[in-house]
Amino acid sequence: MNRHKIRKRTMYAIVLLFAFGVGMFVFRFFRKGKDWAFYQTNQHIYHSGMLSNAGAVTDREGVMLSDTVDSVRVYNESSDIRKATIHVAGDHEGFVSTGVTNAWRDKLVGYSNINGVYTLSGKGNSAELTISSQISVAAMKALGDSAGCVGVCNYKTGEVLCMVSTPTYDIKDINQYEKAKNGELGSVFVNRFISSSYTPGSTFKIVTAAAAIETLGNEAYEKTQLCNYGTVIEDETLSCMGKHRTVVLERAFSHSCNSFFSNTALNLGKNTMTKYAEMFGFNKTFYIDNIACGKSSYTVKDARNIDFGWSGIGQYTNLMNPVQYLCMVSAIANGGEYKEPYFVHCIRDSSGYITYKANPKTISMIKKETAEKLSLLMDFAVKDNYGKATFGTLDVCAKTGTAEVGQDKENSLFIGFCKDSELPLAFVVVAEGGGSGRKSAMNIANKTLQAAKKTLLE
Repeated sequence: MNRHKIRKRTMYAIVLLFAFGVGMFVFRFFRKGKDWAFYQTNQHIYHSGMLSNAGAVTDREGVMLSDTVDSVRVYNESSDIRKATIHVAGDHEGFVSTGVTNAWRDKLVGYSNINGVYTLSGKGNSAELTISSQISVAAMKALGDSAGCVGVCNYKTGEVLCMVSTPTYDIKDINQYEKAKNGELGSVFVNRFISSSYTPGSTFKIVTAAAAIETLGNEAYEKTQLCNYGTVIEDETLSCMGKHRTVVLERAFSHSCNSFFSNTALNLGKNTMTKYAEMFGFNKTFYIDNIACGKSSYTVKDARNIDFGWSGIGQYTNLMNPVQYLCMVSAIANGGEYKEPYFVHCIRDSSGYITYKANPKTISMIKKETAEKLSLLMDFAVKDNYGKATFGTLDVCAKTGTAEVGQDKENSLFIGFCKDSELPLAFVVVAEGGGSGRKSAMNIANKTLQAAKKTLLE
């Protein structure tokens, strides 16, 4: 009798262990199956260690950026298009982590928990992007030899039309590609638009202005500040590029007066400034098509007053991400809210059936009234300082930035949007080592916007 009980219990134990093992396998299969499928030893999707079973990647006009032909990944015939779009299309070896062929490879290959990577047609899925290859080429050429990035989106829909990062490389040039893999060309695999964080410089004055407008009301416009090539904070000098004399908010913004905005930050206090910086996305990680962007930060808790003053003009330890700034100017242009930016419009299987379609959320960032007032300030900056004629027939609202990032090195920034109803574009430009935002980044932005106008409207 005892032996029967022991056998029975032993059988129950074996069955339970078996069930537990099966359960663990199923759990790990659904959790890790995709990773197993994408080991580079899987010859169903890789050829000589290179992705070979993904479908085509095309721009918004249907221009092929990359595709698979006879198990080999091929790219556009134009060297300019290849170089301008490599950071969004991606490479077949996965060095460009933000590229579609890497970040979206499971959807391009057509992976599912049921069929794995098997498809009846034997072909992968195709991605249709919102990117314009023509606008991207114009942006790349405008950047020239500068390292940096250009981002342009439709602030009504969230579609990213341009996402260019430099330096870049030609993946079809074997010698150049080998040099890139060996690190001889620098950080060419990094998508600076998505993955980098920059000192914002005077573009951050938008945040300080918003904090003043909402906290002080009309007083924000009446408050004056004396500027004599800078201001003194507790016996230390905070410099300014100009002798602006006595200024109020509007003129201080258009001429980027450091004296005005550093003292405004000091008057508002660290808690208020942190509150508004975080309202605009600082100390937060943004995402674009589920890809994590570079971190932004605004931390002044332990800052001395002079350092806190520098933070109010976009220096100190402030860091911003270009995607974040694109969202920020989109919200200003769009009544306080923005559509989440995206660059993958849809994914289709080999029969043309849509397996994925973008559905961006609308995010509220600031009050509508604040957005309107910031829009007026950015409009005045162009009229009063940068020159409306600079942008031809485009009605641009913007802010320059010159960020000190090292001894004798300044990054050039320009952010803003077009008020044109037929061309609702938000933009961000960063030119590393470009110096004055007005001299470098603004010129790059203008060339890109003119190309966008020609491509989209003419």
